[in-house]
Amino acid sequence: MRRSPDAHADDSSDMMLLVAARAEQEYANRRRRERALPGDLLGEPAWDMLLDLYVQKARARPVSVHSLCIAAMVPPTTALRWIDKLLACGLVERRRCERDLRVVHIELTGRGMTAIEAHFAATQAS
Repeated sequence: MRRSPDAHADDSSDMMLLVAARAEQEYANRRRRERALPGDLLGEPAWDMLLDLYVQKARARPVSVHSLCIAAMVPPTTALRWIDKLLACGLVERRRCERDLRVVHIELTGRGMTAIEAHFAATQAS
């Protein structure tokens, strides 16, 4: 029996939603951990950003720089430095909002998507 051309897209979308659910759970676990322990002991703003970007991409929601700074749970200047590092690593890219040119969105690149999916595939396998 042949699968329709859309079957591959459906499988890919299903996988993305599954990984997004795991990323969202990890982000929530990190917030719980911060309530139990001093936050400055456990800071990983880049990982928080990548998790949020993956979840929002799976839901087809754009992420503004401002929103991403909030997701990182660090001061805006620190978040902006981390965004610059993620850009330099090729994990994210900037896109100007078409409706409001004052707003800049941050989006995972293919490389960023692959890295997060590989992480969750490896953690599931172990």
